[in-house]
Amino acid sequence: MEFEIDQSRFLAALGLAQTVADKRSNNMPILANVLLRATKDNKLVCSATDMMISVTETIPVEVKTPGALTLGVRYLHNVVRTLPAKPLRIKGLENHWAQLNVGRSEFKLMGQAPGDFPELPDPTRGVKFTQVSGHAFADLIQKTQFSVSTDEARVNLNGVLFESNGELGTMVSTDGHRLTKLSLPLPGPKLERGIIIPRKGMLEIKRVLDRLNGEVGLAVDGQHLFMQANELTLSVKLNNVVFPPYEQVIPREYKRRVTALRDELIDALRRAEVMAPEKTATVRVQLDKGSLQLTADNPDLGVAHQELEIEYAGDPLVAGFNARYLIEVLEAMDTKQVHMDFQGELDPCVLRPVDGPDYLGVVMPMRI
Repeated sequence: MEFEIDQSRFLAALGLAQTVADKRSNNMPILANVLLRATKDNKLVCSATDMMISVTETIPVEVKTPGALTLGVRYLHNVVRTLPAKPLRIKGLENHWAQLNVGRSEFKLMGQAPGDFPELPDPTRGVKFTQVSGHAFADLIQKTQFSVSTDEARVNLNGVLFESNGELGTMVSTDGHRLTKLSLPLPGPKLERGIIIPRKGMLEIKRVLDRLNGEVGLAVDGQHLFMQANELTLSVKLNNVVFPPYEQVIPREYKRRVTALRDELIDALRRAEVMAPEKTATVRVQLDKGSLQLTADNPDLGVAHQELEIEYAGDPLVAGFNARYLIEVLEAMDTKQVHMDFQGELDPCVLRPVDGPDYLGVVMPMRI
C-alpha cells in the first residue's frame, strides 16, 4: 500500500476520526486505530469507530499501490499535525508498520492487521436517506444538548429524543432537574416513533455539521441514525430505551407571567451565580408588581441582591432556582424578550422566547 495525500486534508479527516475512536478500550485495542484503505480509483477511505459511533470519510488521493492498514489514530494525528502543509507520502511496510515521508522528515509507526478492524454499519442496506437542513438540525442539537443527563446510570436520559413527522423536527432533553424542547420546520424523514440519540452521538453529529454547509442526508434503520454529506458518513447507534413522558412535565397553565429583557436577565443571573453556593448555584427569585429581585446568599462569601424592572402584575412569589440552569436556557434563545411562567413556589419555571421558534425550558425549583 502506498499513497500521497495533502497534509491539511489528511489532518482534517484524522481530527474527526480521533474524536470517534475509542482510545481507552482494553478489550479491543483496534478501536483506538483508524482504518486507511487506498483504492484503485485514487481514493482514501478513512474509518474509525468505538462500536457505538462510526465515521467514514473518502478523500481523493494519488494511490501508487492499493491496500489497507490501521494505525493508532491519536499518534498518527499528532505526527501529521506537526508536519508542514505539503504532500505527505504513506507507505505500508511489513508486519503492519507504516512509513510517513514529507520533505526530509520520516516517521515509522506500528499498526495492526486491517482484518481485525470491526465491520461498520452499512447505510446502503435498505435505508432511505432524506435531505434535511444541516443548519436546522445543528440548531436543534445546540439548543438542547446542555440538559442531557451525564449520569450513566440513567440510560433513558443519556440522550436527546428526536421526533419528526416529515415536516416538523422536535428535540427534547432532560436530566431530571430541567428540560428543554425545541421544534423547527424540518422537512425530512418521517419517524413512526421518536428515537434517542446518545449524548456522544449528538456531539459528533454537531461536530460534523459544523464542518459542512447546506443539506445533509438522514436515515434511520431502527438501530442506527445515519448522516451523509459529501464523502462523509456518520452512524450513531441509538439508545434502545424509553424516553420519559416529557409532556407531563411541562406545565400547561400558569398563574404568573414575567416578561423581561433576556440580556439583562442573563447578566443579573451571572452576577448572582458568582456569589451563590458553588454546588447548588441557588438563587432566590422574588416577584412583585413590576419588579424581579434576585438574591444569592452564601455563608462563606456574603450576599448579592439585585433588582430588575420587568413586566409583571401578578401576585407576589418567592422561589429558589439553580442560576446556571436558568442561564443556559436563556443563552439558547435568540430573542430580545423572554417570558418566565410560574404557578407556585414549589412549581417549575417555564422559560419561552417572546418572539422566535417553538422553544421552551423547564427548570425545577429548589428549596431556599
